Amino acid sequence: STYQRTRIEHVCARLKLTSLSYMWRMSSQRTVLNSILDDGQIEAMLVRVACPPGLMPYRHLGKSLRELRDRGILDILKDRWGMHPAGEGGEYETLVVDCPKLFKHGRLVLEETEVVCDESDDGVGILRIIKCSVEKRTATKENENCSLDDGGGTCESQVTEQVQKAKSILSTSADDTSIIAIPAYISNRINQSMHLPNVRMMKGGMCHISALLSPIACNHQDDEAQAAVQEFLSIRQMLQTIISRLFPNDQPKTSPQDILYVHLYLSQISHFAKINQYYQQFFGTQLPPSRSCVAVGKGVLPGGRRVMMDCILQRGSGSYLRIDGNNVDSETCDTFLEKALQNKNHSLRKTLHVQSISHWAPVCIGPYSQANVLRSSLVFMAGMIGLVPQSMSLIKPAASSDLSDWEVQLYQSWKNAAAVLDGLEDGGGKLEDCVGGLVYFSAGALESLVASDEQDDSACFPWHRLWKTAECICNDALSTNAGIVMGSVDGVAADNVPTDMDSSLYDEDGLLYGGYEDEGTWREMSETAATPSSETNDRNTTVPMLMVCLPDLPANAEAEVELILASRRAAACLGICNGSAVHSLVQCCDRDSATSQLDRSILWDTGCDNGNPSVAINKGKGNSSCIEISSVARYVGLGCACVSTAMASWKPSNTVSIEGADLFNFDVGDILNRMIDSCINNAKPKDELSSLFTIGDVLNVRLYYKAASVSQRENTVQVEMTDDGSMLRTQLHSVLQLKSKQYHGNTNIDSNGGSVDIPAYTAVPVLGMHLSDEKETPMEETSMPLIAMQVTMADMMRMETEMWVRHNRQYQFDN
Repeated sequence: STYQRTRIEHVCARLKLTSLSYMWRMSSQRTVLNSILDDGQIEAMLVRVACPPGLMPYRHLGKSLRELRDRGILDILKDRWGMHPAGEGGEYETLVVDCPKLFKHGRLVLEETEVVCDESDDGVGILRIIKCSVEKRTATKENENCSLDDGGGTCESQVTEQVQKAKSILSTSADDTSIIAIPAYISNRINQSMHLPNVRMMKGGMCHISALLSPIACNHQDDEAQAAVQEFLSIRQMLQTIISRLFPNDQPKTSPQDILYVHLYLSQISHFAKINQYYQQFFGTQLPPSRSCVAVGKGVLPGGRRVMMDCILQRGSGSYLRIDGNNVDSETCDTFLEKALQNKNHSLRKTLHVQSISHWAPVCIGPYSQANVLRSSLVFMAGMIGLVPQSMSLIKPAASSDLSDWEVQLYQSWKNAAAVLDGLEDGGGKLEDCVGGLVYFSAGALESLVASDEQDDSACFPWHRLWKTAECICNDALSTNAGIVMGSVDGVAADNVPTDMDSSLYDEDGLLYGGYEDEGTWREMSETAATPSSETNDRNTTVPMLMVCLPDLPANAEAEVELILASRRAAACLGICNGSAVHSLVQCCDRDSATSQLDRSILWDTGCDNGNPSVAINKGKGNSSCIEISSVARYVGLGCACVSTAMASWKPSNTVSIEGADLFNFDVGDILNRMIDSCINNAKPKDELSSLFTIGDVLNVRLYYKAASVSQRENTVQVEMTDDGSMLRTQLHSVLQLKSKQYHGNTNIDSNGGSVDIPAYTAVPVLGMHLSDEKETPMEETSMPLIAMQVTMADMMRMETEMWVRHNRQYQFDN
């Protein structure tokens, strides 16, 4: 049980041991019992019962567990009295008398026994063994070859088969000749400058602290890892200072325990191990925040720094997890925390932190939790990589397949995410409840495609093949919940679908015939049911995903999935919908008529006023280039929460060659302004005119930009980092500051009399990026993604209120 696992993990943590809990959440109780009796070939006798009026001492003690299972007695007791078929609730205890896979020499025979009842507790009894013996087994070749299987090979085969099925829809004729590479002539210049963090405070005590960097870059040329540790210690001190000033009058004081999610960006993934111990000292090991950690490359963080961090904090949530709500002391708890503890409808915060190795999902590599749930509505999941849970090793494709490591790792990442969701309280969750997602790939994934490419073209890379293959795998995992049947382990849904029956006979929750008595009734009721609205149908459309390529990921993984999801309760009563996928040409440039005044040693506009290049355009020439902005949003409820993603891509004309293209004539400030507008305005139902959100609802803006030139040399990928993004960050800050000021009536004072704060923002350097939306881009259209933006908007107070109003209620206007 979860209680037993938690207690064992606490003991192991104090003794610095690793808990092994392979049976926890392995599958449903009945499935576990079948696996023990059939796959394990175990024969067990009941030697203790404590389940009145179900199991009775004189009737059932000494009976074979297999006999009780086959006669349906355990199923009857489960349906009638709620008994656990596998005895998880202590209903019975057994003695194993035979197991050919382990007992090589014989089996135990009970020759004389007696039943002893507990006089003080009716229905409780034990089987006292008076005499027993060992019956020798005749050695056979079958028994000699009998061994236990750890399940690893089965996992690899299943994932390989599913990925091959997902890839079967890809066209084999696709090529990558239309993909544009970043020019490699940009030199590498690092700007040594100060960077201050920014803090965004939202209603309800939710905060986002972004762009945490060391005040200065440490100069340890001999030991890069030690320099990274020193920078992290500076960041830790800075974060502690910020936290102490957020809510100075709170009791208990605001602390790192109130942080529920951390993004950690390192210059090199090799710094991960040394930083981890200091990270653990700061956040602790009990109920820590969830975390995503990636390597962005050496020299691309501002000023040549090695560590950057941002985090999400919820006021009072750390104390909320650690204080008993039934014994609230008003003297030690302020009003905010006291009201949160008294709220029985929604939990301020819940954390799923499993430290045991099991069949369920991977134990976290470091001091962080698998998931944190905020106000019973939003799930912030840690980055998931393709680890096989029971072995904690990266999954490999089956030997007979031609799949790459990153392909099976990507699917396994989704499978691990689905398992984590199923383990959440309040009904679990499904992948289709995803509001926003980010899929990381390492340079190793790109290199595996380059190595398998027959063409030797240093100017073109198989980006298109990487993105399209990844889309197929992601869409397949989302549509099938990565093979995880929600609720099956907890007995909420039916047991696993039998292999000899058509999976189409089960509904999305794994119930045979949708819970009806036969297929005919199910089909009839399905046909007569009201046709779902277009917004309801949007739940089954493709979830928009931003995919980025980075130099390295943790544990040498080649794929990682990071998700923000609605809880199952929020998804059920508020609904999740997609906004329209918008594509617009917003800015053009004639490279012959505009003279760039930018410093050619940096990639982005420095803010100099060069005039609007689009004014000088002459459409009759036919040699103009343009910027296309694509955006798509996915939101839960009306004005509750949304993740909107936009991408700006450069589309040269047919007469502009890639080698001669000038990338510096674009007004980056204008592009960023339009991308933010597109993200906010697209967060609405498709038939609505006005958006559900404003700039005041924006929690965080995360900007991804190409910061490297990538070249190919003898089937290997060569990466040269070229830009630290300092000027791009300056442009983004200016745009957000201007838009926030306009929102508050062109003043620096907000409606509450305080100074206007802008949304938190982070600029992340990447090697390549792709936005997965509903648009199919023809292969003949050339484009080069320049920058991508993911905007998170949330009104947690409204979301909690809407859930309270709508949960388990139906109103006429909802139909």
